[in-house]
Amino acid sequence: MTRQRLLPLAVLAATLVALTGCTASDTDAAPATSPEPSAATTSLSAADGIVVGDGPVAVELWTDLSCPYCAVLEEATGSDLEQWVADGTITLSLHPMNYVSEKRGDTTDYSTRAANLLGLVADAGETDAVLPLYALLQENQVDADGAPTDADLLAYATEAGVAADLTAGVENLTMAEWVQESNDHWIGEVVGSETPVDHVPLLVVNGETFELRGDGSDAARLREAVDAAAAG
Repeated sequence: MTRQRLLPLAVLAATLVALTGCTASDTDAAPATSPEPSAATTSLSAADGIVVGDGPVAVELWTDLSCPYCAVLEEATGSDLEQWVADGTITLSLHPMNYVSEKRGDTTDYSTRAANLLGLVADAGETDAVLPLYALLQENQVDADGAPTDADLLAYATEAGVAADLTAGVENLTMAEWVQESNDHWIGEVVGSETPVDHVPLLVVNGETFELRGDGSDAARLREAVDAAAAG
């Protein structure tokens, strides 16, 4: 299911000379109104995020599933990240944030709901489906027609190859507490090349902040950075 975004990605990519991202400077980082989450025991760590792959190059991505800039980055680099995970080049750590829904006036709190789904999949041990699902969630952000429903989210999971029944986890937001803990843990922390986590997307390769320009060069430069890190 493909939805029309509030701003087409091609328009965003063409109009942003610098990919400044969605900042957290004017929000208290609390999620928008959403159903009361149910507590869940999880193996996931708020600090470690969702880890996929086991390659020698460490790539970390701070992201929000309501951030249009994150969707632009996924469109440009997502297939490369999937390939590097598959061929054993990188270990990718996804750190889901959840403040952008509130900034965009989304009362359905898609940031938390979508990250909750990613967390459910990772917690179920179906890590092979994490990146295909992440791509679908970024592709289907909130748009002028509204936000994806719980049924839509479950359909994206099925399309991504998830075998587990995640219905209860989606409806009860059982990973929402973990999502909020991830957000709160990282807001304001300094990572990479002395970069504060005050915006998304934020990408770090082997401890060095990767400069996101949004000028069409990001994918090629990221390949160069990963190749250089892999070469040692």
